Amino acid sequence: MGLLDDLERDACFYAAINASRDEIGKPDPYKAAGIVMGMGYGYSLHDAATLGAMLGREGAFNDKEDEL
Repeated sequence: MGLLDDLERDACFYAAINASRDEIGKPDPYKAAGIVMGMGYGYSLHDAATLGAMLGREGAFNDKEDEL
């Protein structure tokens, strides 16, 4: 994969994360993963790890107590 392919994939992942946000702004990791799979990504371990890292940065795996 080249640089432009990586940038395209990352843009699609960020779009999926933003589309999966709930009313308080927290992304839903399951919905984001479903959107990514529907776009044709997420089938490799590299794609899954990249999406997981992006979701972690956005706070998708934080507990409710961490948000207070």
